[in-house]
Amino acid sequence: MAEDDIGVQNRLPFRISVATRADIEQVADLRATTYGRHLPELGERLAQAEAADFEPGCEVLVARSKLDDSVLGTLRIHSNVLKPLPLEASYPLPPQYEGQRLAEATRLCVKGAAGSSLVRNALFKAFFNYCQQQQVDWLLAVGRRPVDRLYDALLFSDVGEAGRYYPMAHVGNVAHRVMSFLTEGAEPLWMRNNHPLYGFVFLTDHPDIDLSGARSLQALADSTARRAVQPILQPAPHLSLAASNGQSYLPLPAVVRTAAA
Repeated sequence: MAEDDIGVQNRLPFRISVATRADIEQVADLRATTYGRHLPELGERLAQAEAADFEPGCEVLVARSKLDDSVLGTLRIHSNVLKPLPLEASYPLPPQYEGQRLAEATRLCVKGAAGSSLVRNALFKAFFNYCQQQQVDWLLAVGRRPVDRLYDALLFSDVGEAGRYYPMAHVGNVAHRVMSFLTEGAEPLWMRNNHPLYGFVFLTDHPDIDLSGARSLQALADSTARRAVQPILQPAPHLSLAASNGQSYLPLPAVVRTAAA
């Protein structure tokens, strides 16, 4: 594919959107095939949809061919709005990530065919655009050899010791590097490094990348916060049960309870 011109609108030979429930069966088939080549046991488990495919705070992206509507690639995004990221079950993140909105890319799969690198690049752009729209501070991913080189090429940085691999429970306990990418400042970083995908990601409009189906993380966070702190009705301390027949209760704003997570 030729270098994108500045400010041009470019059509892709596929569409990327937020997967619906109807898409998930084909997404699972691609995961099983892709992971099964290197991790047969994990590939077998991925032949079925996972609970995270439907959880609030997660979105599955799917790339479908315009020619025959086949699934060419997929990626699942996890946010930390409701629960820790999958990688945190195996690797505790350092303090710099505390209080930050995070998103982890998991289950990246691309069908092995001509144009697969374009599908992968477009899925990354969709992931990055999602993080921009949802006010995510950091993109995170884990990469095994040699997949980690893809994240190196995208200018992700090691979260911990440079080049060190850690077993990851959510990908079959295979050793992966834990890597991150800061959303703010990404454009000047790629410009300074004359990144070959700079024009593709930052200067080109791709109408075929449609994230309109994504749920708002801020709305989810606000809703969760409202449910977590509720006023408790307590008897007014200056009223006796005899005087009120046991029915007089006043809300005390200073007394709150925390709902179960």
